[in-house]
Amino acid sequence: MKDKVKTIIWDLDNTLYKYNDMQVRLWHEGVVKFMQSKGIEMEMEEAIALAHKGWTEHRDSNHYFIKNFGIDKNEAHIGMFKYIDQNMITPCEETPELMTFMDNHHHVILTYATKEWANRILDRTGLINFFHPDFILGAEDYDFEDKAYSPLGIQTALDKIGGYASEAMFVEDTLPNLKTAKQHTDVYATYLHHNRPTNDNDLNDIDLCVQDTPELLKWFKDIY
Repeated sequence: MKDKVKTIIWDLDNTLYKYNDMQVRLWHEGVVKFMQSKGIEMEMEEAIALAHKGWTEHRDSNHYFIKNFGIDKNEAHIGMFKYIDQNMITPCEETPELMTFMDNHHHVILTYATKEWANRILDRTGLINFFHPDFILGAEDYDFEDKAYSPLGIQTALDKIGGYASEAMFVEDTLPNLKTAKQHTDVYATYLHHNRPTNDNDLNDIDLCVQDTPELLKWFKDIY
């Protein structure tokens, strides 16, 4: 498989940096601060609980604020990142050096976050120089369609590089995003499990399963 891959399409959050449970709360706090800026008055803990409910039930911390208070979905999706500090994340120290062995590959970001947030994270992780600006795709580049339910994101990424799906690997820490991509394209699907439990049913159609990005890059490094 790895000798066929010419392009790696990377998810961003919890993929190109270390996963940490504390980030979930900080993310929710950013959502709440945006909602407060729109005039929603709730106690912080109550609002964080509502954000968490949206995340666990709908994979969207904004969900119940949009539903209950009529907040515009796309405005919320963009606006919340003004209240989230990229310094909350912990970079993988090994990743920049390991990426230097990937010069023969194209690298694409496909994130459900925004392009602006992606640039902040790539700068924070020391990875910005590995990604051409035209190959950093935020949700605004594919109509804010959730990667778990729509193939538009992966199709947009493939169109951008002008390459074949069979020569691309899609790297994600979210299984539904990978499964949707596999249903509609021939990309190789790589799942980062972060030591979360999985079973054989979870991994149907998944081509490779590794703990994190450094482990994946070490797997690639063996071809040199």
